[in-house]
Amino acid sequence: MPAEYRMLLNKLLRTDLEGERNNAAILRLLARLPKGGNLLDVGCADGGRTALYANSLGISLNAVHGIEAKSAYLEKGLPFPISVLNLETDSFPWEAGSFDLVVCNQVLEHLKNMFLPMNESVRVLRKGGRLLIGVPNVAALHNRILLLFGGQPVCNHLAGPHLRCFAHKAFLRFLLSNPAVSLEACTGASLYPLPWPMDDWAAALAPPLAAGTFYLLRKTAVAPAPWAMEEGADTFL
Repeated sequence: MPAEYRMLLNKLLRTDLEGERNNAAILRLLARLPKGGNLLDVGCADGGRTALYANSLGISLNAVHGIEAKSAYLEKGLPFPISVLNLETDSFPWEAGSFDLVVCNQVLEHLKNMFLPMNESVRVLRKGGRLLIGVPNVAALHNRILLLFGGQPVCNHLAGPHLRCFAHKAFLRFLLSNPAVSLEACTGASLYPLPWPMDDWAAALAPPLAAGTFYLLRKTAVAPAPWAMEEGADTFL
Protein backbone atom coordinates (compact mmCIF):
# COMPACT_ATOMS: atom_id res chain seq x y z
CA MET A 1 0.00 0.00 0.00
CA PRO A 2 1.43 3.44 -0.90
CA ALA A 3 2.54 5.49 2.09
CA GLU A 4 -0.01 8.27 1.50
CA TYR A 5 -2.91 5.79 1.51
CA ARG A 6 -1.57 4.13 4.64
CA MET A 7 -1.43 7.51 6.40
CA LEU A 8 -5.00 8.29 5.36
CA LEU A 9 -6.23 4.90 6.56
CA ASN A 10 -4.44 5.27 9.90
CA LYS A 11 -6.02 8.69 10.35
CA LEU A 12 -9.50 7.34 9.59
CA LEU A 13 -9.09 4.40 11.97
CA ARG A 14 -7.33 6.53 14.64
CA THR A 15 -4.60 3.95 15.10
CA ASP A 16 -2.76 6.58 17.16
CA LEU A 17 -5.33 5.88 19.91
CA GLU A 18 -4.68 2.13 20.04
CA GLY A 19 -2.68 2.38 23.27
CA GLU A 20 -5.50 4.33 24.93
CA ARG A 21 -8.05 1.79 23.73
CA ASN A 22 -5.93 -1.02 25.18
CA ASN A 23 -5.87 0.81 28.50
CA ALA A 24 -9.65 1.25 28.38
CA ALA A 25 -10.10 -2.50 27.82
CA ILE A 26 -7.93 -3.27 30.83
CA LEU A 27 -9.84 -0.80 32.98
CA ARG A 28 -13.11 -2.50 31.98
CA LEU A 29 -11.77 -5.75 33.42
CA LEU A 30 -10.28 -4.12 36.51
CA ALA A 31 -13.69 -2.55 37.26
CA ARG A 32 -14.88 -6.06 38.13
CA LEU A 33 -12.40 -6.35 41.01
CA PRO A 34 -12.67 -5.21 44.62
CA LYS A 35 -10.76 -2.09 45.58
CA GLY A 36 -7.43 -2.23 47.37
CA GLY A 37 -4.78 -4.90 47.68
CA ASN A 38 -1.42 -4.82 45.94
CA LEU A 39 -0.25 -4.98 42.34
CA LEU A 40 2.64 -6.35 40.28
CA ASP A 41 3.02 -5.03 36.73
CA VAL A 42 5.16 -7.30 34.54
CA GLY A 43 6.69 -5.10 31.85
CA CYS A 44 5.87 -1.79 33.50
CA ALA A 45 8.04 0.40 31.19
CA ASP A 46 7.86 4.02 32.43
CA GLY A 47 5.13 3.22 34.95
CA GLY A 48 2.41 5.36 33.36
CA ARG A 49 0.04 2.48 32.71
CA THR A 50 0.88 0.95 36.08
CA ALA A 51 -0.24 4.07 37.92
CA LEU A 52 -3.44 4.06 35.85
CA TYR A 53 -4.22 0.48 36.93
CA ALA A 54 -3.45 1.23 40.57
CA ASN A 55 -5.55 4.40 40.62
CA SER A 56 -8.56 2.57 39.17
CA LEU A 57 -8.47 0.14 42.10
CA GLY A 58 -7.57 2.63 44.81
CA ILE A 59 -4.19 0.96 45.31
CA SER A 60 -1.49 3.13 46.85
CA LEU A 61 1.76 3.26 44.87
CA ASN A 62 3.41 2.02 48.07
CA ALA A 63 1.67 -1.30 47.33
CA VAL A 64 2.84 -1.46 43.70
CA HIS A 65 5.85 -3.24 42.24
CA GLY A 66 7.06 -3.43 38.67
CA ILE A 67 9.26 -5.67 36.56
CA GLU A 68 11.21 -4.38 33.57
CA ALA A 69 13.82 -5.84 31.24
CA LYS A 70 15.38 -2.44 30.46
CA SER A 71 17.52 -0.97 33.22
CA ALA A 72 17.18 2.52 31.68
CA TYR A 73 13.78 2.85 33.35
CA LEU A 74 15.50 2.80 36.76
CA GLU A 75 17.00 6.19 35.91
CA LYS A 76 13.58 7.74 35.34
CA GLY A 77 12.72 7.70 39.04
CA LEU A 78 9.50 5.71 38.99
CA PRO A 79 7.19 6.30 41.99
CA PHE A 80 7.27 2.59 42.92
CA PRO A 81 10.07 0.00 43.10
CA ILE A 82 10.95 -2.01 40.01
CA SER A 83 13.06 -5.12 39.55
CA VAL A 84 15.13 -5.42 36.38
CA LEU A 85 14.86 -9.04 35.23
CA ASN A 86 15.39 -11.17 32.16
CA LEU A 87 11.86 -12.50 31.88
CA GLU A 88 12.98 -15.56 29.92
CA THR A 89 15.48 -16.78 32.52
CA ASP A 90 14.88 -15.09 35.90
CA SER A 91 12.41 -16.14 38.57
CA PHE A 92 10.44 -13.38 40.28
CA PRO A 93 12.02 -12.23 43.58
CA TRP A 94 8.88 -12.65 45.70
CA GLU A 95 7.45 -15.46 47.75
CA ALA A 96 4.44 -17.43 46.59
CA GLY A 97 1.13 -15.71 47.30
CA SER A 98 2.58 -12.18 47.55
CA PHE A 99 0.16 -10.29 45.27
CA ASP A 100 -3.55 -9.73 44.77
CA LEU A 101 -3.20 -8.70 41.12
CA VAL A 102 -0.58 -9.30 38.44
CA VAL A 103 -0.83 -7.49 35.10
CA CYS A 104 1.14 -8.67 32.05
CA ASN A 105 0.12 -6.48 29.13
CA GLN A 106 1.75 -6.49 25.67
CA VAL A 107 4.73 -8.52 26.91
CA LEU A 108 4.37 -12.19 25.95
CA GLU A 109 4.57 -11.54 22.21
CA HIS A 110 8.15 -10.33 22.70
CA LEU A 111 9.37 -13.54 24.36
CA LYS A 112 10.56 -16.94 23.21
CA ASN A 113 10.15 -18.37 26.71
CA MET A 114 6.79 -16.93 27.70
CA PHE A 115 6.16 -19.91 29.97
CA LEU A 116 8.46 -18.84 32.82
CA PRO A 117 6.93 -15.38 33.42
CA MET A 118 3.41 -16.79 33.03
CA ASN A 119 4.04 -19.47 35.64
CA GLU A 120 5.86 -17.05 37.92
CA SER A 121 2.91 -14.65 37.68
CA VAL A 122 0.59 -17.38 38.95
CA ARG A 123 3.04 -18.47 41.65
CA VAL A 124 3.30 -15.02 43.23
CA LEU A 125 -0.50 -14.59 43.24
CA ARG A 126 -2.41 -15.43 46.37
CA LYS A 127 -5.19 -17.98 45.95
CA GLY A 128 -8.17 -15.99 44.67
CA GLY A 129 -5.88 -13.35 43.16
CA ARG A 130 -6.16 -12.25 39.54
CA LEU A 131 -3.85 -12.36 36.55
CA LEU A 132 -4.64 -9.98 33.69
CA ILE A 133 -2.96 -10.74 30.37
CA GLY A 134 -3.14 -8.64 27.19
CA VAL A 135 -1.80 -9.74 23.79
CA PRO A 136 -2.24 -8.78 20.13
CA ASN A 137 -4.64 -11.02 18.23
CA VAL A 138 -3.28 -12.48 14.99
CA ALA A 139 -6.83 -13.65 14.14
CA ALA A 140 -8.21 -10.09 14.24
CA LEU A 141 -10.54 -9.17 11.40
CA HIS A 142 -8.05 -6.89 9.66
CA ASN A 143 -5.34 -9.57 9.84
CA ARG A 144 -7.72 -12.13 8.33
CA ILE A 145 -8.35 -9.76 5.42
CA LEU A 146 -4.63 -9.20 4.93
CA LEU A 147 -3.93 -12.94 4.94
CA LEU A 148 -6.72 -13.55 2.45
CA PHE A 149 -4.86 -11.34 -0.03
CA GLY A 150 -1.41 -12.70 0.84
CA GLY A 151 -0.46 -9.92 3.26
CA GLN A 152 1.43 -10.10 6.54
CA PRO A 153 -0.51 -9.72 9.82
CA VAL A 154 0.07 -6.25 11.25
CA CYS A 155 0.95 -7.52 14.72
CA ASN A 156 3.74 -9.74 13.34
CA HIS A 157 5.27 -7.73 10.53
CA LEU A 158 8.59 -9.12 9.40
CA ALA A 159 10.84 -6.33 10.68
CA GLY A 160 8.97 -5.97 13.98
CA PRO A 161 9.84 -7.01 17.55
CA HIS A 162 7.16 -9.66 18.06
CA LEU A 163 8.37 -13.26 18.29
CA ARG A 164 5.03 -14.91 19.03
CA CYS A 165 1.52 -14.54 17.70
CA PHE A 166 -1.74 -15.37 19.46
CA ALA A 167 -5.12 -16.28 18.00
CA HIS A 168 -7.84 -15.57 20.55
CA LYS A 169 -9.52 -18.98 20.70
CA ALA A 170 -6.27 -20.97 20.67
CA PHE A 171 -4.67 -18.76 23.33
CA LEU A 172 -7.74 -19.02 25.54
CA ARG A 173 -7.58 -22.82 25.32
CA PHE A 174 -3.90 -22.64 26.24
CA LEU A 175 -4.59 -20.40 29.23
CA LEU A 176 -7.28 -22.73 30.55
CA SER A 177 -5.02 -25.76 30.16
CA ASN A 178 -3.47 -24.70 33.47
CA PRO A 179 -5.70 -26.12 36.23
CA ALA A 180 -4.56 -23.43 38.65
CA VAL A 181 -6.61 -20.71 36.93
CA SER A 182 -10.12 -20.05 35.67
CA LEU A 183 -11.41 -17.38 33.31
CA GLU A 184 -13.44 -14.56 34.84
CA ALA A 185 -13.79 -12.35 31.77
CA CYS A 186 -12.24 -11.36 28.48
CA THR A 187 -12.60 -8.32 26.25
CA GLY A 188 -11.12 -6.79 23.13
CA ALA A 189 -9.83 -3.45 21.86
CA SER A 190 -9.76 -1.96 18.35
CA LEU A 191 -11.79 -3.87 15.77
CA TYR A 192 -10.37 -2.69 12.47
CA PRO A 193 -11.31 -1.77 9.75
CA LEU A 194 -14.36 -0.29 11.49
CA PRO A 195 -13.90 3.46 11.99
CA TRP A 196 -13.30 5.04 15.38
CA PRO A 197 -15.13 5.06 17.78
CA MET A 198 -17.31 2.23 16.46
CA ASP A 199 -14.31 -0.12 16.45
CA ASP A 200 -13.88 -0.06 20.21
CA TRP A 201 -17.55 -0.75 20.91
CA ALA A 202 -17.50 -3.67 18.47
CA ALA A 203 -14.24 -5.04 19.89
CA ALA A 204 -15.75 -5.30 23.37
CA LEU A 205 -18.63 -7.33 21.91
CA ALA A 206 -16.49 -9.55 19.68
CA PRO A 207 -13.02 -10.14 21.18
CA PRO A 208 -12.13 -12.90 18.65
CA LEU A 209 -12.09 -10.22 15.91
CA ALA A 210 -10.34 -7.46 17.88
CA ALA A 211 -6.76 -6.29 17.36
CA GLY A 212 -6.00 -6.80 21.04
CA THR A 213 -7.45 -9.35 23.45
CA PHE A 214 -7.41 -9.21 27.24
CA TYR A 215 -8.03 -12.01 29.73
CA LEU A 216 -8.85 -11.81 33.43
CA LEU A 217 -7.90 -15.05 35.18
CA ARG A 218 -8.49 -16.06 38.78
CA LYS A 219 -6.06 -18.27 40.68
CA THR A 220 -8.18 -21.11 42.02
CA ALA A 221 -5.57 -23.59 43.23
CA VAL A 222 -1.89 -24.37 43.58
CA ALA A 223 -1.65 -26.96 40.82
CA PRO A 224 1.34 -29.05 39.65
CA ALA A 225 0.66 -28.69 35.91
CA PRO A 226 2.05 -25.31 34.77
CA TRP A 227 2.12 -23.89 31.26
CA ALA A 228 4.95 -25.40 29.22
CA MET A 229 6.28 -25.81 25.69
CA GLU A 230 5.18 -28.97 23.93
CA GLU A 231 7.43 -31.89 24.78
CA GLY A 232 10.18 -32.30 22.20
CA ALA A 233 9.59 -28.85 20.69
CA ASP A 234 12.37 -26.29 20.38
CA THR A 235 13.41 -23.23 18.39
CA PHE A 236 16.71 -21.84 17.23
CA LEU A 237 16.30 -18.42 18.84
